[in-house]
Amino acid sequence: MDGETAAKENQRNFDRLSNLPDSLLCKILSDFSTKESVCSSVLSKRWRNLWLNVPSLDLDSSNFSDDDDDVFASFMDRFLGSENEQHLERFKLKYGILDHDESHFKSWIDAATRRKVRHLHVRNDKCDDGLVKMPPSLYSCERLVNLKLYCVFLDHPESVSLPCVKIMHLKKVRYDDDSTMEILISSCPVLEELTILLDPTDSLEVRVRSQSLKSFRIDCERDAYHYGHDVEIDAPRLECMTIRDNQSHSFIIHSIGLSTEVYIDVVFIKMEYRGLLGPYDSYKIPMLSEFLTGLSTVSDMTISAATLNVIHDYCEMKKLPQFSNLSYLQACFEDTSWEMLPALLESCPNLHYVSLDFELLPENEHVDLSSVPKCFQSSLEFVCLSTPYFENEQKEGRPLRGTSSKMKLAKYFIDNGAALKKLTLSSSFCNLINEIKSIPRSSTVCEVVMY
Repeated sequence: MDGETAAKENQRNFDRLSNLPDSLLCKILSDFSTKESVCSSVLSKRWRNLWLNVPSLDLDSSNFSDDDDDVFASFMDRFLGSENEQHLERFKLKYGILDHDESHFKSWIDAATRRKVRHLHVRNDKCDDGLVKMPPSLYSCERLVNLKLYCVFLDHPESVSLPCVKIMHLKKVRYDDDSTMEILISSCPVLEELTILLDPTDSLEVRVRSQSLKSFRIDCERDAYHYGHDVEIDAPRLECMTIRDNQSHSFIIHSIGLSTEVYIDVVFIKMEYRGLLGPYDSYKIPMLSEFLTGLSTVSDMTISAATLNVIHDYCEMKKLPQFSNLSYLQACFEDTSWEMLPALLESCPNLHYVSLDFELLPENEHVDLSSVPKCFQSSLEFVCLSTPYFENEQKEGRPLRGTSSKMKLAKYFIDNGAALKKLTLSSSFCNLINEIKSIPRSSTVCEVVMY
């Protein structure tokens, strides 16, 4: 196709596009960022102000130069202050204006809520770490479905009416008081997905009470100078929960779904003990008992090495509750905690699949693996064992680390796994695979494979 023909074809395509009604063109433009939709204004006179009627705003203030704060504010005022009162589908603002004008910011959020926005995402990236305050109009946005806030401040609400919110992400949000977050969450009757990212310096009480919640995630990094917060959750319809919280003082589970999938990375204790129960932590045993009992209904559980260290120390003092509904378990062991393996598996009488990752498996033939958990005889069909692979040792012809422990571990499952169908081993077992395959098997259908 030569240049003239291509130009004619482009013109025909543009003419076909221009023949579409404004409403459809605006819908097409809403799939682009606001910056891109504004660029369409140069196409023709008809397109000049079309971007003002696009039912979405997706804007990053950093797209304006540092000296153009007034230009950014004028742009926002023009888009949201226009006479157009049509509903907004999306309002997505990444805000990093150094010379923050609270009245301007309030007017933009008020305009978005007045136009019954469905997806409201506000991210504050102010370089001086200052918080921007969300106005009260946020609490009465009746078409809102998706709310995502980052590094903003929320005042205590007089009332909340958010009947359609299904997704809520609250990341490094600061609150007027502890009850503000609780009221916000509990006032969303159809909320299904909740993500909370806490600042390590927060010391608030996180209370999540929802009859509709299906997915819950909480994240908080460790801070050595702050002791943290308390968490309570009451969500009887919960299906998925992720806890990456290394700053909580306690975590109380009142109710979750009967078949919830959970990921746990939580330690409950001070930094100096490095994930182990110290001499001054005995008062936490009742709280740990309540936490583990609250998890006893889950069907799928993944446990981090740090959490397993806490459970290991807990087992020295108390017996684990029964996880009778658990069918899938993935756990990561450090070198000091794998001796608790029989006790851990004994607490899972109906386990179907287990994946065990050993960060370091020392030469330790004194670990007692004589106890055979109930699940070995009736339900445990699939086992995956993974240990580190030290390539240099293999190349140099030196014995691989943890050889006797790896053999003991594999033999434990092969000897006793009457229901076992497949034992999968990581490549670190390569020097032992033939010997392991020659072990007489309790299960006649068991196969041993290496990946």
